[in-house]
Amino acid sequence: MRYLKKQALKCIRWTVVPCLVALWGGGLALADASQPAAGPPLAIRLDAGAAPLELTAPISVWIDPRGDASIDRVTRSAPGLFSVVPSSAFHNIDASMALWVHLRLENPSATGQDWIVTVPVPYIDRISAYQKGGSGAWVRRSAGDLVAVADWPRMGLYPEFPVRIDARSTRDLYLQIHNYRGLDLPIRIADAVAHGQRRDLEYVALGLIIGSLLMLSAWCGVQFVEHRNKTEGWYALYSLLMAAVIATVTGLCAQFLWPQSPKWSDSAYAVLPLLGVGTTLLFVRHVCALSLAHPRFDKLLAISGWAAIAITPSYWVLDRTVTYLGYASVIVAAPLLGLVATALAWRRNNSAAPWLALSYAPQALVLFALSLQSLGVIPGNWLGHFVLTAVVALTVPLLLHTLSLRLRERKNVETRVDHLPSQDALTGLLTEELFAKQLQDVVLRASEHKEPAAVVLVDVVNYERIKLVYGDATAEQCLLRAVIKLHRVLRDVDPAGRVGNARFGLIIEGITSRQALSERMVKLIASGLIPLPGLTPEVTLQFHVAAVLLSEKIPDPTKVIFELSGLLATMSSRTRRPIRFLEPESTTPTPLSSDSAFGPGRTGAFPIV
Repeated sequence: MRYLKKQALKCIRWTVVPCLVALWGGGLALADASQPAAGPPLAIRLDAGAAPLELTAPISVWIDPRGDASIDRVTRSAPGLFSVVPSSAFHNIDASMALWVHLRLENPSATGQDWIVTVPVPYIDRISAYQKGGSGAWVRRSAGDLVAVADWPRMGLYPEFPVRIDARSTRDLYLQIHNYRGLDLPIRIADAVAHGQRRDLEYVALGLIIGSLLMLSAWCGVQFVEHRNKTEGWYALYSLLMAAVIATVTGLCAQFLWPQSPKWSDSAYAVLPLLGVGTTLLFVRHVCALSLAHPRFDKLLAISGWAAIAITPSYWVLDRTVTYLGYASVIVAAPLLGLVATALAWRRNNSAAPWLALSYAPQALVLFALSLQSLGVIPGNWLGHFVLTAVVALTVPLLLHTLSLRLRERKNVETRVDHLPSQDALTGLLTEELFAKQLQDVVLRASEHKEPAAVVLVDVVNYERIKLVYGDATAEQCLLRAVIKLHRVLRDVDPAGRVGNARFGLIIEGITSRQALSERMVKLIASGLIPLPGLTPEVTLQFHVAAVLLSEKIPDPTKVIFELSGLLATMSSRTRRPIRFLEPESTTPTPLSSDSAFGPGRTGAFPIV
């Protein structure tokens, strides 16, 4: 047994231990190999006739921990300070640090060229470009949020630095970046002509987006003036705010509105988006209307919206690192809250939910990708900011459409509520009281102005039998079917009301003869005899009609319904004359008395001489 233990220890000593040592040494070698190589950067060959170059090759960088290194110290120690990293790497710096980038640009052509080096990130605090001038001294030019746009080397949406490279030569360019948080650093290099074309294209795209939002704001303002709807007025201001947000985050406002105010340019980049996010959440809360079904989440939306607006003054009071945490939290949480609100509204069959989903799904996806980029999880791309701008701009008209749908639904509900006291709950016709008022008005017009009209009473004779045989549901369905048939023989301006259980009163204006009225009523009676589809045995509607022409008789408006009802009562259920009219009152001629001037014994009013 001891012999076996000794042999096992020998195997471990001479096999396992050497393997562990070899692995440890290999790991050190791999670790050394994984470190970025130091040395001068590779020259970037530039072609004047090519499209703008989006830099993808590795670049030489150095992070200055104190942020105060001078260009002379950096150039003297450049080979030992700088390391090569991918151009898409995330640089974890803060306000006390500085990021240095060393670029070596080569012009292989036979003529000198002017190039533009662009860093398309509008929110950089300060970026300084160092290149040698004609005397050999280093020349510094700065741009960024903390520098007035009027003092930039080239006024634009983001920092741009012109570089002159002689024929068949190279030029070293050092970039010093100060920012309050980490960032990735996309770099674009183009000749002056290609850069001008790209710049014009960006201005055109932004002009279309912002111009559309301004036109939308003006249209909402006109609608507010015309309809006096407060919601449309608020949305006009919201569209104007979103146009200002997009113009701010893309750099248009800093270039054209406040080029001399770097402090406001820097703060507006966070303040205006917070105002936009807060108002958007409040509008989503208004559209989804979750206060009854989900009161807690409705309160959460309200608190989040007002909180986003309320924290904007803290940008001028608290440290930027703290305010950025609040800013990032709001920007990321807002689309998620919007998606949850959309899902809850979709479950309640809200017609606005699909449009909200179309608005917030791409927005949430883009913001999630930008959040991962800001954390350095995925490589950054300056195009993501323009995609987000387009998505946010698309949100405004989609939200207006959903708001219009919601306003239309609420208007319909309010109209139905307003009509409830004046309409019969089952048929939608006028109630008996309002029909009596309409009847009184038409009789008054007929007596004073001789306006022709007819008052008609229509009775569904077999309603009680249908109710007895087929039940209440079928009887109500037959009443609704009878109302549909009534509307087919009436104009939109002719009043109709329910004056009994299965009895309807009609006022048809413009009728001057019984024949014209009978033709309409015959169509009504014939349509009622068409069987109701889907029922076995077949169910028909049997109409009886009693009417009075106001050109023949001016009845008492308080008694005419009673008189017509009495006329209907005289009809049997199988009568061959289902249409009856009230006869005009007969006038008795005055008898001629004997003392009349034209009576017997008298030949005239005066005696004949």
